[in-house]
Amino acid sequence: MAAGSSLLFDSVYERDTEHFGTQAISQDWVTLFIAVPAILILGWYAYKGSFSARLMWHGVAFYFAYTYTIAVFMVRFNALFLVYTALLGCSIFAVAGGLAALDWSSVTPERFGKKWPRKGTIVFLLCIVATFTLLWLSDIVPALLAGTMPESLSESETPTNGVQVLDLAMMLPIAGLTAWWLLRRESKGYVFAIGLVAYVCLLGVALAAMIIGLAIADLSPDVAVAVVFVIVTLVAAILLGRMFGAMKAAHH
Repeated sequence: MAAGSSLLFDSVYERDTEHFGTQAISQDWVTLFIAVPAILILGWYAYKGSFSARLMWHGVAFYFAYTYTIAVFMVRFNALFLVYTALLGCSIFAVAGGLAALDWSSVTPERFGKKWPRKGTIVFLLCIVATFTLLWLSDIVPALLAGTMPESLSESETPTNGVQVLDLAMMLPIAGLTAWWLLRRESKGYVFAIGLVAYVCLLGVALAAMIIGLAIADLSPDVAVAVVFVIVTLVAAILLGRMFGAMKAAHH
């Protein structure tokens, strides 16, 4: 309902800036045709007993939580507000409930296989933390020192940038903690890493779609940032494939 409505009705984002609305519609395409099928397919395989599908499912569910947190707080009030709110609540409870329902006593590092890319995942997560911390602070700190508004807010015309808030307050600390847990070979590090990499992979596709949408609308997307997003998405996809392969081999 939320993603499909904007593709059918122009009125959904009519109160938002053209730049913000174009990005939102671009992401809705990814949500409707990639994220929704992914959470249904992974949910089915998880129901059938696939441990790797269950862990990746958490990442897709978190994508919905992240996406609709942004929608609730940054999209200007529209007819879908209660739908966005319901999606936010349901997805957060789904992630929390899914993690709580895991049989943690059976989740050991050995279950993930000898070829699971632990070192590569640690490096990837730390690079994510460093890159996006510097990227967001380069927008925020100069504005604080100059007593002005961050440049990114001119695109959305919202009071604050919800993406920066979520990343700096939650996502980047979680990624850093996950890297630390993996370094210590703790089981929760493997669990969180699979969900995080699946989430980053899906979000990266959405970000790429936003860049394409801005380019089509002739709204001058940032090419350098686009390159970073593409690289991050490709690395996440490769890591996710290696994780799945290692767990499949360990199961057999």
